[in-house]
Amino acid sequence: MTSLQFFNDVLTESQIQYINGLPEVATARHRIESGAKVAYFSIQLNDSIKATLQERLGLDLSAVNQIPLRWICGDTAPHIDVGSSTFENTYLLYLNDSSGEFILDDVSHPISANTAYVFNEGISHETINTGTEPRLLLGPMNEFAQPVGASVTFYYPSEADALANTNLIIAYGNYEIFSVSGYTHWRIASTSTGPSPQNVVYNVGDVLSGPDVYYLYPTAPCFLEGSKILCQVDGIEQYIPIESMKTGTLVKTSRDGYKKVELIGKGTIYNPGNSDRIEDRLYKCSPSKYSALSEDLIITGCHSILEYPITEKQKEDTIKRLGKLYITDNKYRLMACVDERAEPWLSEGNFTIWHFALENADDLMNYGVYANGGLLVETCSIRFLKNKSNMTIM
Repeated sequence: MTSLQFFNDVLTESQIQYINGLPEVATARHRIESGAKVAYFSIQLNDSIKATLQERLGLDLSAVNQIPLRWICGDTAPHIDVGSSTFENTYLLYLNDSSGEFILDDVSHPISANTAYVFNEGISHETINTGTEPRLLLGPMNEFAQPVGASVTFYYPSEADALANTNLIIAYGNYEIFSVSGYTHWRIASTSTGPSPQNVVYNVGDVLSGPDVYYLYPTAPCFLEGSKILCQVDGIEQYIPIESMKTGTLVKTSRDGYKKVELIGKGTIYNPGNSDRIEDRLYKCSPSKYSALSEDLIITGCHSILEYPITEKQKEDTIKRLGKLYITDNKYRLMACVDERAEPWLSEGNFTIWHFALENADDLMNYGVYANGGLLVETCSIRFLKNKSNMTIM
């Protein structure tokens, strides 16, 4: 196939009327009228449209039941289409007339109803002078009928990278959350411009709200390897390194006696050599700031110390990051990155981290436990460690 093909009068008039009359089209158009610049959606393919697209554009859609569409209002900046998998060609079909021009590889084309363009992956394109009237597109999609387009979700190995736009892993042209580099649970960096809440952990298959872009990073509350947890071993209460714990180890809780370890997870974290107070890094809790400690405790920024009371500023900062205040064992969960006493740990590099969940009939519940001499900190819940931690269960 050449780098560009275009086709006039692709669909019949009745097929275009059928698409325009679908409720999904009207609902997406309303999102544009409410202020969105782009509204992504899909429709069920009927046999008539499927056969026409195969005949006119060479698309084999025999195994496809849905096809992506979008409303767009305004110009699109120069970009190269990306998708959730590798592909050869972009297919797009304008379903209404629009002012302005479609620029493909520096060549200008009119935006005319029922005109399709097929071009190779990797070719830059844009639209200019399109005004304020929305235009409806079938696609852009690849030969598998998967949506493609300008990158809107950017995946990074750490929060620091997401904030600085460094070490990008991959970017996608749609708002669905994917598994990337083994990570399946993601948070949104504060520099993102999309409207989805930033105080939520998103899982594979979740769909963020458009328009605009998201910078995503994996995160989990954890202890640095070598941290010591108060346990009972052979009837003796003692602190043992977290990496020595295993399923069934008895851990002392603040209110519920001893509980068995249900799950224990292991992972890695990159710690930047600076003083930025971000979640996705390590913090040092020292005995000079926490009287319950007998030695330094190193934990991640979203790991919580259990405190009561906490200051109004700490409440405000916690709500900003988590959406609300959380309580464990009648104490507030105060994340290390919010607690002014915890200092960013300045050792740079990749470090092994651990966390554990204790037995509980409610897999959403966690406990207060004692670390490095007696500081009360949180455990994971079973569900979080199993489903949202990005850790390897040992």
